[in-house]
Order: sequence, then structure tokens, then C-alpha cells
Amino acid sequence: MKTKTILQFDNVTFCYDKTILQQFCCCFNKQGIYCILGKSGCGKTTFFKLISGLLLPQKGSIHHNASKISFLFQENRLLPWFTVLDNMTVVNNDKEYCISILEQLDLFHIEKKLPSELSGGMLRRVALAKAIAYDGDIFLLDEPFVGIDLERKQQIISFLQKKLLHKICLVITHNIEEATALSSHLFVLQKHSLKTVTQNDFVEFIH
Repeated sequence: MKTKTILQFDNVTFCYDKTILQQFCCCFNKQGIYCILGKSGCGKTTFFKLISGLLLPQKGSIHHNASKISFLFQENRLLPWFTVLDNMTVVNNDKEYCISILEQLDLFHIEKKLPSELSGGMLRRVALAKAIAYDGDIFLLDEPFVGIDLERKQQIISFLQKKLLHKICLVITHNIEEATALSSHLFVLQKHSLKTVTQNDFVEFIH
């Protein structure tokens, strides 16, 4: 039986020129999608980089038992000399699986195109497809819907809810409609902890 995935911050402090997190604590031990909200500059992307190990805390500790973490960065980070499909198979050599993800995101018709040939919305969907293909135990999706039109966004939300049902998936968004469509688990990042919020609380904490 597979071990249940957990993610935990224990009294983590991290600073740049100012303190971003101070004796920060949180724990995720249930599968599902969690939306992380907060004012610009509050440390949401830093929070993700600490989870992934790209940054290390000055104090405290971060624990998880994931063998792999899928990270969709704010930037698409696609290899410009590779086709769409080749960008996928870089992280997962199961070509048929990669093709199936492209099909579900309505991208199969562009599998042989280079990133330079794609629109901004398509690039974002390809970057998301690549993160899905990596198939981590924990998913970190930083603003996954940037540049994507409303109708397509609704299709992708449905796809993510089915595909990531048995993963821990954290999603950064500034859009309350996206957050509430994705999940009932809404949190605002604060210096010491994640505060559970409702849609009605959103304006108070973001503005």
C-alpha cells in the first residue's frame, strides 16, 4: 500500500531584506486541491520554492515524503528548441501518456509545433501539461490560468479536479472565481500560518 503523502512546515522562518515567513506552521495530510491566496509580495511563490527545495529556510524545518514534486512556475519554462510533445517527454518518456494529456487539454493538434509558434494561452496550457506529465506526489501550480480564456479555463478546472483527485495540489491564484471553482479549501498566506477563508472574506485579506 502506498504511503499517504504529507507536507508540513514546522516553525519556518525565511527572510530576504524583510521577513516573509516567521515561525510559520502548516500541515497538509489529505489529498485534494488547496488554493493559496494573498496580496502581491506576501510570499506565495517563496512558499512554493521552499516546498520544492529551491529555497531553504533560515530557521525551522519542512517535511514531506513525496518522491517527486510537479512545479508549474509563473514562467512557462519550455525548451524553445523542442516541440510541444518533446517538451513533455523530457519529463516523462511514456509518449502515449503524454499524448493522452495533450488530448485532454485540447493540445494534440499542436504536438509538433515549437513554443515560438504558440500563443500565450497555448504556452501556458503546454506548461501545465508538462507539469501534469511529470506526475509528482505533490503539485505546485503558480497562477496556472494566466492568459487562458474563460471557456477553456472551465474545461481545465474540470480536468484538474479529476486528474489530481489523489494528489496534494496547491494552487496560487489572485482570482477568487478561479479559487472557488477549483476548490472549497481556500487559504490566505500570512507571516505565521495559512488562514482559512471563505469567498466573503477574500476582499478583506487581498486588498
